[in-house]
Amino acid sequence: LRPDTSPCAQGQMIALAVFLPCFTPRAATRISRPTRLPVWPAWQGVALGVASQLPGPFRSWADRLEDAFGGRVAPIQFDPREADPFILLVHHRHAFRPLDFLRPLFSAAIMPEGFPAHPHRGFETVTYVLPGRAGLVHRDSEGCRMRYGDGAVQWMTAGRGMLHEEMWDTGASVDAELYQLWVNLPPRSKLVPPRVQLLLPSTAPAGGAAAQVQREGSTPVRTGRVIDEVSADGAVRVRGIARPPAEEEAAAAEAAAGEVA
Repeated sequence: LRPDTSPCAQGQMIALAVFLPCFTPRAATRISRPTRLPVWPAWQGVALGVASQLPGPFRSWADRLEDAFGGRVAPIQFDPREADPFILLVHHRHAFRPLDFLRPLFSAAIMPEGFPAHPHRGFETVTYVLPGRAGLVHRDSEGCRMRYGDGAVQWMTAGRGMLHEEMWDTGASVDAELYQLWVNLPPRSKLVPPRVQLLLPSTAPAGGAAAQVQREGSTPVRTGRVIDEVSADGAVRVRGIARPPAEEEAAAAEAAAGEVA
């Protein structure tokens, strides 16, 4: 939830979270400004990064321009004493404009548009693409290939280890934005087989533009829906990705009953 907003009072707050049965306001213990790394497009990120260091209103202007036009990666490393099992949260905001004449040079000589094959082991990544934004094309060493964006969530469990590739889906939209959360696995689950789950927005049609499983790997991709809940007063909106087991069973039974009816 936004740490600079008083509980359920000042506008609508949005969170992607493990689903809770009630909305519990919490006060922020610390507010910090994460490092901003200039990339995609890097030239724009560098210019806005310099502007954000100037006195006066330049920082807020640069932040607004970053939000509007992209050019940053903002990684937030968590202290395990405070945030275990959460390891890292990364915010990506990028733009891939066809008329950006520096884009082909940067991609060929410095960094491709995404993250080529790299290893993960012993933890999970939960990747949430903001509605209306482009996301990623995923491939892995288990044989899976998928693309997802526009409000979809990918939950990947690396377990005993896998290689995966994440390249920006530049054909879907000019603007890309997502959050990726790294979650540590408990010792008993460190060596589980790798698997990938794909959660679609609650209103998206199956097989639509938001997400597509193009090829399943050694383990079938489990698909589901993002849970969208709004508090009674409309002040808090929570997009959830998991329910407690009892509620999950109740929801499945309710859905089955609706199909029968």
